[in-house]
Amino acid sequence: MALSKKTINWLNEFNISLKGKNVLVTGSNSGVGLKTIETSLYLGAHVIMSCRNYEKALNAKTNLLQDYPDAKIDIMQIDLSDFSSIDEFANNIIDNKIDIDIFVNNAGTFHKRCVTKDGFENVIGTNYFGVYRLSEKIIPYLKTLPHKVYYFNTISVVHKLVKIDYKDFYCNKHYEHFNVYAKSKLCLAKYSYDLAKKLEDTNVCVYMIHPGISVTPLGANAFGSVISKLANALRGVFNSPEKSSLAMVYSLSKDLPAGSIAGPSFLEVWGYPKSGKIRRCVKEGAEELIAFTESELRR
Repeated sequence: MALSKKTINWLNEFNISLKGKNVLVTGSNSGVGLKTIETSLYLGAHVIMSCRNYEKALNAKTNLLQDYPDAKIDIMQIDLSDFSSIDEFANNIIDNKIDIDIFVNNAGTFHKRCVTKDGFENVIGTNYFGVYRLSEKIIPYLKTLPHKVYYFNTISVVHKLVKIDYKDFYCNKHYEHFNVYAKSKLCLAKYSYDLAKKLEDTNVCVYMIHPGISVTPLGANAFGSVISKLANALRGVFNSPEKSSLAMVYSLSKDLPAGSIAGPSFLEVWGYPKSGKIRRCVKEGAEELIAFTESELRR
C-alpha cells in the first residue's frame, strides 16, 4: 500500500507538511479516498476515515498501520445516502468538538437506478443532496474553530457535459446513469462555487477537486463485470487513484484562492494536478439550484 517513489518525489517538491493537522476524508476505505488518507499520513496528519462500511474501513486501517505504525487513524461511520446517518455523523463531530483542519468530501456513488432511504434517486441523493445536507450541518461548526479550515468537495470532469433540467431533475423520462452521475456532479460544483463565495470572509475555504479518469471500484464496477475486467486490464492508461488523490495537496501547497478547482493536468483527465478552469455552467444558476434543493429537502 505504500506510496510510490514518484508520488513521494512529487510531494517532496512542494515541501508541505500536515504534521499536527486533522484530516477527515469521506469514502476513504478504497480508491482515491484511501490514497488521500495515505498521502495525509505520509505528510504527518492525524486522519479520520469516514466510511459507510465499518469493517472495510477497519481492514483498510489495519493495512495502513503496516506502513505507518505510528499513525493516528480514527474511523467514523457515515452513509451519504441516508440523512439520518448524515445527521448523526455531524452531531457526533459537533457534540464531541472534534477538531478538523481539512475536510474532504470524497464519498459518492455511480450505481444502477434505485431510491435512497429518504426517497430520492440514489446517485443524485448521495452525490449531491447527501453532500449538501452534510455541508449545511457541519460548516456552521467549522466556522467556530479557531483556525483556517480547508473544505474540499469532489466533483468530476464530466460535470461540463450536462445541463440541469428542473422539469425532469431525476431523469425519469430517460434514465441513463452516466448522465445522472454527471448531473449530480454539476449540481455539487455549482453549490461548491457558490458556497466558497458566501464563506470568503470566514475561516472556511471551499475548494473543488476532481480525479480525472481513474480506475477505482466506484467507476469500474458500475458497468458490470465485463467492463470492470476491461478497465482493470487497461489500468495503466488511466490516472491511478494515487495520482488522482493529489489534488488536495496541490491546492494547499499552491495556496489557491477559495472556489478554485484542481485536477489532472492533461486534458483534465490524466497526470499530476493543476488548477483548472471554472466554466460558466458552474458559475451561473446557483440561486435556482439551491432554492430547488431546499424545496426538495423539505418535502
